Amino acid sequence: MSGCTWRRSGRGCAPEGIRCSVVVRVPLFKPYVNERAIDSAAKVLRSGWIGEGPKVKEFERALVERFKFKYVKAVNSGTSAIRLALAMVGVGPGDEVISTAQTCSATNTAILEQFARPVFADVQYMTGNIDPADIERRVTDKTRAILCVHWAGYPCDMDELLAIGVRRSLPIIEDAAHALGATYHGKPIGTISPFTCFSLQAIKTLTTIDGGLLATLRPEDDEEALIRRWFGIHRDARRMRPDGYWFWNQTLPGFKYHMNDVSAAVGLGNLADVDMLLAQRKAQAEWYRGELAGVTGVTLFEQGPDRESAHWLFTLHVERRDEFCMTMRGRGVDASIVHIRNDVHDVFGGRRADLPTLDAYEKTHVSIPLGWWVSLEDAAYVCDCIKAGW
Repeated sequence: MSGCTWRRSGRGCAPEGIRCSVVVRVPLFKPYVNERAIDSAAKVLRSGWIGEGPKVKEFERALVERFKFKYVKAVNSGTSAIRLALAMVGVGPGDEVISTAQTCSATNTAILEQFARPVFADVQYMTGNIDPADIERRVTDKTRAILCVHWAGYPCDMDELLAIGVRRSLPIIEDAAHALGATYHGKPIGTISPFTCFSLQAIKTLTTIDGGLLATLRPEDDEEALIRRWFGIHRDARRMRPDGYWFWNQTLPGFKYHMNDVSAAVGLGNLADVDMLLAQRKAQAEWYRGELAGVTGVTLFEQGPDRESAHWLFTLHVERRDEFCMTMRGRGVDASIVHIRNDVHDVFGGRRADLPTLDAYEKTHVSIPLGWWVSLEDAAYVCDCIKAGW
């Protein structure tokens, strides 16, 4: 894909669909690493300083500039960013965090790592996001935070969530693993809630191979994130003793969550292309919406005028979802639910009976290929395969 204007291709799929030979293989995901990132990483590897150092700080400054974060700290994964945020708001043994089951399980294992319990609220059928209307009835005296996930990069109803947080004196933590570059009421995701967690994992729009970010709004939270991400040690507050030992007074427990300079160098290189990648995803999503509107058996997700998705996934509802997935794969098109509802796992206590919308959602949602590797011809082929039926 070389540009941001999508036009209909003449390439098609034979009406007999699954019986036709596979014309093209279109994967659901593919990492993006540019030559600048490769060269930058190689320079760091040759420099002798490959742990956390100047490149991490440079990367953080560049992220603040591009995404208008107030403060941001780079860590080694999006999961680490979530657990760091949970620790910073005081979630601990016996506590509860209201969350969503429609997410990568890493969202909720981070809660378990704090020896707390996720309490699942229902989702919205037309977005996949947590439903604010279902949250307050789940608040107890053990509730310590609300954790929302911007499914596919489409922002949650943040006004409603923040209002609940104010009424109940509960911090809102955003899992924005899908949502780097998204906006809500014109404000970038990462500038709305006190704690926003991003993933820079291999297949994200911006990758550091593995990595994450914790964006905060207050200087004291930024300082605490800095300290906690490296064992609870403030690097800049250390002093060297006469015997050569770096001394510090450790006042907070912490983690080994810091990003290294090699990952930061990859991130800096790829950051140069992030605007192009986001624009491509938006243009392709709009093209898909135009091509698939009104197709029998397909229901497109909600797209409100008050927010802009990061379009990390293109998720839609389809009738007979399993048949759809098998048929598309038979035609060379990857299609997947991406993440299964978390409450089917024993570690979360087993399937819940009080999530009726999620029950409906799980039967019909599916994602189709979207990203820099999907050419105009590939996208047309995907749509023609869908229109051919399943």
